[in-house]
Amino acid sequence: MRTRAYFAPACFAIFFSVVFLPGHVLLAQDQDKPAVAPLPRTINLTEEQRHIIKENVKDMAVPKAPANAPETVGDVVPLDIKLSQLPPLAGKKVAQARSHLFFVKEGNDAIVLVSPDDRRVADVIH
Repeated sequence: MRTRAYFAPACFAIFFSVVFLPGHVLLAQDQDKPAVAPLPRTINLTEEQRHIIKENVKDMAVPKAPANAPETVGDVVPLDIKLSQLPPLAGKKVAQARSHLFFVKEGNDAIVLVSPDDRRVADVIH
């Protein structure tokens, strides 16, 4: 009976520390930084859909963003980076990307799809 009396508070303490103190949970391999899960993609494209977008965007005359522009899903795109609308044909063939904006990075020519609501990177096409 005594084991149960100590077991319940111990479980509560562990639960509380994991749920309410996530900044204090550290991964063994990365003791310097708190564990932060990456944001999920807001758009899921097939390889064929990525190819369609790439083929429709590659010949557009859009200003390129600097090479250090964000390229990680979930990152906020600065206001000084000009976003463009997808070409109508790409929007027609890839309906789920129709509402997204994009920019092309200097150097690697990555096409970065951006959610217009919060200017966060939704996906990257290399």
